[in-house]
Amino acid sequence: MSQISAFSMPDVQPAPRAHVLLVEDERELAEELAEALSNAGIAVTIAASAAQAVHHIERDPELDTVVTDIMLGDVSGLELLRKLAKIGRGRQIRSVVCSGYASVDHILAALRLGVVDFLPKPVMPDELVEAVRRAIAQQGETREEGPELSRRGVAQLLLNARKKRDSIFGAEMFEDPAWNMMLDLYASTLAGRPVTVSDLCLASGTSATTALRRMTSLVELGLIERVPDPHDRRRVLVRQTERGREAMDRFSEWLRGNVAQQKNV
Repeated sequence: MSQISAFSMPDVQPAPRAHVLLVEDERELAEELAEALSNAGIAVTIAASAAQAVHHIERDPELDTVVTDIMLGDVSGLELLRKLAKIGRGRQIRSVVCSGYASVDHILAALRLGVVDFLPKPVMPDELVEAVRRAIAQQGETREEGPELSRRGVAQLLLNARKKRDSIFGAEMFEDPAWNMMLDLYASTLAGRPVTVSDLCLASGTSATTALRRMTSLVELGLIERVPDPHDRRRVLVRQTERGREAMDRFSEWLRGNVAQQKNV
C-alpha cells in the first residue's frame, strides 16, 4: 500500500508523491480508510494531526485532495482547510469532510469552503472512495454549481437541522411524526443500520400510540413495510419500500441542488 503511517513515526518525514492526504487521529480508522483507498488504486498519505497535514501540504506539491475529520484535537478540520487553502495558494486542493458530530453550521461552513462532499461517520469505505474519486476528477475544473453532497450527507443535514429547530422552538411546535420516521429510516437505510418498530417509534418524537398509527398510514401508502427480523423472530423490522426509497431519493436530489448554492452565499 502506498502510504505513510504517521502513527508509527515519532517525527514527521517527507511525504512521498501522493494525491490524497487523509487527516484522521483515530489510528484504526485511518488505516482502514487508507487501505480502502489504496485498494482502489488511489495513492494516500496519512496525517495524524493538523500539524502533520500542514507539513505534508508544504512539502509535497503533488497533494491535491484532502480528506479530514471536523474534530481534530484543538484544531477543527474546517480551520485546517482554511490554512491549507492559504498554504496551497495557486494550487487547487479539493477536500472531503467526515464527521460524526457536525452541526448544521459545520455542514454549511464546509460547503462554503468548497468541499466536494460531507460524509457522516461511520464512514463507509466504498462511499469514501467514491467521494475521493469525484474530488480527483474535478481537479482543474471550475465548479460554479457548488459541492455535491452524498445522499447520506443530505440525510445528516436534515437530521441535524431538525434537531436544531427543536432546540430553538421546542419539539412540540413542529411535531411531524411521519416525516421524522421517514427521515430517520432513510438515514439508517443509507448507513446500513436495521430499524425496528421500537426504534422508529422513538425517532417519531411522539407517543408510541401516535407513532404506530402514523406507521400504519405509511404502510398503507406503500412507503414502508414491516418484516420479521431474520435473526430474531421476536423482533419486527421496518424498511423502506422501493416507492418510499425513490421518493426520498428524489427529495434528496432536489435538496442537494439547493444546498450546493450555499457555496456562493
